[in-house]
Amino acid sequence: MYTFLVRGASSRFPLGYLWLIPAWFVILGVAVVFAGRELSGHLPVWLGCTEIGSMLVAGCILFGVLSTVRRHAFRVSSHGIWLGVRTTRKRPKLRQVHLAWTDIAQLRMMRRPYGVLLEITLSPAARIVHRPGPVMRALLLLGSLVMPIGFGRGRPALTAAREDPPRYLVKLCEVTPTELRRVLATVKPASLPLPVKTVKVARRVAIPPPRRFPDPRPTVSARR
Repeated sequence: MYTFLVRGASSRFPLGYLWLIPAWFVILGVAVVFAGRELSGHLPVWLGCTEIGSMLVAGCILFGVLSTVRRHAFRVSSHGIWLGVRTTRKRPKLRQVHLAWTDIAQLRMMRRPYGVLLEITLSPAARIVHRPGPVMRALLLLGSLVMPIGFGRGRPALTAAREDPPRYLVKLCEVTPTELRRVLATVKPASLPLPVKTVKVARRVAIPPPRRFPDPRPTVSARR
């Protein structure tokens, strides 16, 4: 079995969990201003700006750390692919998902600065773990805003498939498309055709040709 690092908080937290960080720090900032005015009667401007600025810096650092954290959440072997971190919980299906090779229709790799973005497209016969709907997602985020530890231990975003078509997007670190393709070739069954396409994403900026302006000099017709 081969294990790879996955970038981001999707291997640990539910979908949209990172966007709760600005909300928490806004609530803390309002609480600091309110407590300062109620306790001392008047909060100095320099003190309020210092405290709010410190919380802003702390929030940016926390957001950056969680968005770039790396965990061993991608494992592949001859039995298929496992998405999610290993756990000792009684219900591990809430933290990880197993994709057999028969459930996968196509693999596509895209080079990224951190490594490889792997797109796993599911076959029509695969059992799909759907993402929660907008209403359920809003309720989960509201519960995570009040109780981050309890609601934050729900199903990670990495283990829920995207729609149209059903697929998974995995951000793999410290690996190149060539190395990943070599690993997949060793564990993939020979009887199962799985095309692995390496797509290099390049931004092409179209530069329009220079415009040709008419010559301002008057034309002199030649007389015979």
